[in-house]
Parts: sequence; structure tokens; C-alpha cells
Amino acid sequence: MGNDNVVRGLLVAVAGALLLPASGLAHLEVTPALLESGRDVDLQIELPELRPGDPPTSLSVRGDGVLQLRSRATGTLARETRWEVRVHVGAEPGPTELLLRAGFADGSTVEVRRTATVVPAQTSDEGLPLAAAAFAAVGLAAIVGVAVLLRRPRGAG
Repeated sequence: MGNDNVVRGLLVAVAGALLLPASGLAHLEVTPALLESGRDVDLQIELPELRPGDPPTSLSVRGDGVLQLRSRATGTLARETRWEVRVHVGAEPGPTELLLRAGFADGSTVEVRRTATVVPAQTSDEGLPLAAAAFAAVGLAAIVGVAVLLRRPRGAG
């Protein structure tokens, strides 16, 4: 009797999954999920089909401390639309809610929300190339110096 209940439960689960509408299987993806505070970030967004008919013609992203700089469609995959949205992250570290608003040719909009995590700004790495170049120059000078010393003729002593 116990096995019959397990089999019946599995059949109900499989039937339920097969009967879900296709939009129920779609996903909304925003990457990266970690946004660095104080930086401009390029978000890659995959939107599922948000309504029947034509895909969205625009996408805006906003949130507390998140300012959209630009947005452009980058393509489609089946019924998904793909977008690249550049934002400036001025929010304090912690979770923040992003409001994504898809606009359509008929003037209507569909809004969806996604939570992202703001992380503290990393230390400035702008001086890194200069430091690496200086280190390389010192290393090269040391190698040349050693080579010169080794090639010098030795005195008869």
C-alpha cells in the first residue's frame, strides 16, 4: 500500500509539471548578481516572454541607489529577449531590489522585480598597472646589471 501512494504522488507531480504553462517554466536572469558600490556595471538580462505577442521594445532598470545609464537589446533566444543595461551603483552594501520595466510598442509596460546584492567597493586598482610597470623596470635593471657585471673582463689580479 505504501508503494502505491509513492507512485501516485510521483504521477501527480509529473502530470502537474507537464500541465504548467510554458511561461511558468521561463526564467528571469540578471547577471552579475553582485553589484559593486560606486561602480558602473553592465548587467546582462534575460527576460522571459512577459506577455503574448511581440517582444519588448525597451527595458529600464532602477532601484534605490541604482541609476540606469543606457539600455540596449542584444538579441533573442526563442521567446526570451536579451538586454545589456549599464547602471551606476551608488547603493550602500546589502540587498537591493531592482525594478525592471519592459516597454512594448503599444505603449504598455510589464514590471518585474529582482533582488541583487551590493558589495563594498574594492580598493582602487587604478595604480596597479603603474606599480607593475615600475616593478618590471626594477627587475629588468637588476638583470641587466648582473649581466654587465658577469661580462666584464676580470683583472689578472
